[in-house]
Amino acid sequence: MGSMKDLLGDTPYPAQARRTDPPTSHQAAQRVTPKLRPIQQKVLEALRVAGTRGLTDIELEEKCGSHGSTFRTRRSELVTAGLVRDSGTKRYQAGSSRIVWVIV
Repeated sequence: MGSMKDLLGDTPYPAQARRTDPPTSHQAAQRVTPKLRPIQQKVLEALRVAGTRGLTDIELEEKCGSHGSTFRTRRSELVTAGLVRDSGTKRYQAGSSRIVWVIV
């Protein structure tokens, strides 16, 4: 299985598939992960670290330390790619309910 660098540190970690996933999921993760742009990898890594708690777009901006629209756009691309999904829960922040995003 391939690996990529942890963008918030320097620890390599496996491509985005769970240990319990079938081999086809691991193969798909290997094909997709290297094609991600660095900023998409940073967003994916922040969501991976958050685990099942997930992150709202506001929290994602805080973790990644930059203008929110940049990371919202990258998160949206990851949703389209099938790597990130709406967790089905929301957190109230900055005056409204925000979607909590998690890795698929």
